[in-house]
Amino acid sequence: MTSFLFWMIIALAVAFGMTNGFIVGGSLVSAVITTRALTPLAALLCVAVCEMGGVFLFGQHVARMLGQQLVLFPSGEAPARLLAILASAAAGALGWNLVMWRMALPTSSGHALVGGLAGSFVGAYGLAGVHWGVFGRIFVLLGVMPLIGSFTGYGLARGGYWVGEFLAPSWGRVFRGAEICALGGAALTHGSNDGQKTMAMIALAMAARSSTGLPSVIPWPVALLCGTALAVGLIFGSRRIIRSVGQRLYRVQPLQAVCAQTSTMLLVGICSVAGYPMSSSQLISTSLLGAGVAVHPRGIRWDLVGEIGLAWLITLPMSGLLAASAVWMTQRMAHVVP
Repeated sequence: MTSFLFWMIIALAVAFGMTNGFIVGGSLVSAVITTRALTPLAALLCVAVCEMGGVFLFGQHVARMLGQQLVLFPSGEAPARLLAILASAAAGALGWNLVMWRMALPTSSGHALVGGLAGSFVGAYGLAGVHWGVFGRIFVLLGVMPLIGSFTGYGLARGGYWVGEFLAPSWGRVFRGAEICALGGAALTHGSNDGQKTMAMIALAMAARSSTGLPSVIPWPVALLCGTALAVGLIFGSRRIIRSVGQRLYRVQPLQAVCAQTSTMLLVGICSVAGYPMSSSQLISTSLLGAGVAVHPRGIRWDLVGEIGLAWLITLPMSGLLAASAVWMTQRMAHVVP
């Protein structure tokens, strides 16, 4: 049973990584596809390659934050019980991501995973199962960073718009080149942050199975598997989110795309180095929103902004509730959890 639960967590973690690619990867490529800086295939391949490379950059600080500091393993616990709890966490995060993808809303995979881990450990061990100081810092940062992203996108767009008034139309090609470069940078930082969320789930499963704690260095095949899951999810499942962010939310222009991608690259990169999980989909959406307000605020679909904002607010508690419910069900199954 321990081996079965371990491999089930691997499968759930990979599926979660793919839904992360559906949602966040789709948010990243939406701008360059809408502005036609790249063809859809070229944009998808560019981001997929950069995401896979980004998993190996900036260390493994995010994975360690989620795996070693957020949740607390009680000493002497049976490996099968710990694995069942982790499977519940992965199922809660995955289930909510699938709901949001089906609704074409660029929700936060970071919120979903943090909620899933917290909900499952609280459901199993009560409030003592979570390090609430760490949870509080992650929660505040996940809430504050999108606001910073919107102001950063606004400031960059206003500055770019002012500079653009003094440039000839031929400089439009330069903006398109900068857009592609910024996309690659945003995809690298996205891979470094969101890829480590999947790595954290697999590393926690390895620690629970062996009862020796998190490995000092997560093996490179695990990182490659997580990066591949992101890339495959992006290529095969991101169309819904591309339409929502690139066309329905705001009809993106090259200037706004460059500013939003740059803002996302900088802020997600900072969070990866600091070891905090961050929502790239939130940052790209709010950065696009800020850049759009700076140039053409009437072009924004504010009703869709409200829907996306509501989805962000309820993601963490809903994924936590799903994970806690899964823990409750597994505790009633004596053949899974003694």
